[in-house]
Amino acid sequence: MLQFFNDHNVKVTKHMTSNLLMACTIIGTSVFAYGFDTAVLDTIQAMTPFEKRFGEFDPKTKKYGFSADHLAYFNSFPLILFALGVIVASQIGERFGRKAVLIIMNCICMSGIAVCYTSKTFGQILAGRMIIQMHVGMEAWCVPMFTAEIVPAAVRGRMVAFYTFNHIFAAFIASIVTNKTSTYKDDSSWQIPIICMFIWPAIVLLGAILVPESPRWLLRRGQQEKASRNLQYLNGAVDGYSVEAEITLLNEALEASRMSKMGSWKELVRGPNLRRTMTGIVASACTQLTGQSFASQYGAIFLKSINVMDAFTATMIKRSFLVFGCLLVIFFIDRVGRRRFFLFFGSFSAASLLAMGALGSISPATLEVKKGIVAMAMFFPFCYITAFASTTTVVQAEVPHTTLRDKSMMVFWTFNNIFNFAATFTLPYLLKAPYANLQSRVGFIYGATSLLALIWGYFYLPDLKGRSLEEIDEMFEARVPARKSRGWKSSNAGAILTELENNPDGFTEAKLKQSEHLESSEKV
Repeated sequence: MLQFFNDHNVKVTKHMTSNLLMACTIIGTSVFAYGFDTAVLDTIQAMTPFEKRFGEFDPKTKKYGFSADHLAYFNSFPLILFALGVIVASQIGERFGRKAVLIIMNCICMSGIAVCYTSKTFGQILAGRMIIQMHVGMEAWCVPMFTAEIVPAAVRGRMVAFYTFNHIFAAFIASIVTNKTSTYKDDSSWQIPIICMFIWPAIVLLGAILVPESPRWLLRRGQQEKASRNLQYLNGAVDGYSVEAEITLLNEALEASRMSKMGSWKELVRGPNLRRTMTGIVASACTQLTGQSFASQYGAIFLKSINVMDAFTATMIKRSFLVFGCLLVIFFIDRVGRRRFFLFFGSFSAASLLAMGALGSISPATLEVKKGIVAMAMFFPFCYITAFASTTTVVQAEVPHTTLRDKSMMVFWTFNNIFNFAATFTLPYLLKAPYANLQSRVGFIYGATSLLALIWGYFYLPDLKGRSLEEIDEMFEARVPARKSRGWKSSNAGAILTELENNPDGFTEAKLKQSEHLESSEKV
């Protein structure tokens, strides 16, 4: 079947072929599954039949609901399996390849969905969500890196940004489903959205045959012939494409890395790699400690507590804003750059959180004040997704050294999970009585962490727009300051690879530069 698609590969855009687009679509559908599943399990917590089935009766309010403890357990305990998923994916991905991870994690996803659908007790639904979260952990490790390794530098930012778009768009679709079923008075209100969750991993498993293994991973494993075939399969329809030229340059960059003895765990914190590792870790903190859990896991519950409009309708509107934010990233991140996106929209994210906190401090809370809080609760996620979610995901996929990608991504997502657990577990106690009972004043906390993220971004976040992964290696070796990264240029193999990826119609000129580069290397 792959031979058929190889023979019928066509050029779609300047940088994309039909086979590359198809592979990215299948990988993206796997992310769609993660977004749909997470959104469904977040939103159904606010459904009355779900509260009756798995919650507790409160004699004071004479209503069913979830205590702060149960909310903390249901939304944070699954992150333990997320951590396990990252570890398992890194081991499988390093030994058997990225495609093996793609298949296994979607099988795990389907098993978790089955447990959720058949659940009768809180313990069962928690177990089902934990299994699904293992799939999410594997997803987080695999997909951004897999995508970054197979797409050209010129479109890498927007294609990796599709990781965020896919799970946000999936969440929007999930909100339409849950908004419809929220009016049902029995268990079907939450069971129907869960049964819909089976669709997406099934599509991925059927389409996985169209996804080739990462050529860069194959080269590191010494499988040059297969790497050449996969590069040809992905890029062969591009006018003048020379798989030999790209393989030669990739091998040269890989050999240079091996000569510098890269690849061991200790190299993560040596020399310029320490800066790369810290960039990825702090990016994880920026993603999770700037209000992510407030916008997602507890968003519907918070909007329900404000009681200004229907929580499920409000969630659907909020997620439509998120989809728009992701589209902005996809269309402009490779033009504007990662750093500018982060600083511009991050500033609005911090401002909206602080404004929400200020509105929550007004007593008594009038209807107009509550409307203002709801408005900020919808505007903040839009700014967050464009700055602290999408941009950091792209940077984390780009920043690891070529020979340390598997280990770096495992470290990044492990810290991401730790920060996520800390935020998700503590938020119910910050929001609800009889604990801190901050409600919307929690915006002061996340607004402050957002300001810290912006300060870090200004001084330390590099702009890697339009560079091959190998040129990024050279940039970090040259210790280019973050504020000067946008204008820096390399003159080595990495720069030639960048030209090959960014200018697919100029392979002849790039090959000439490659020959000149090789001749100068031999003279030295």
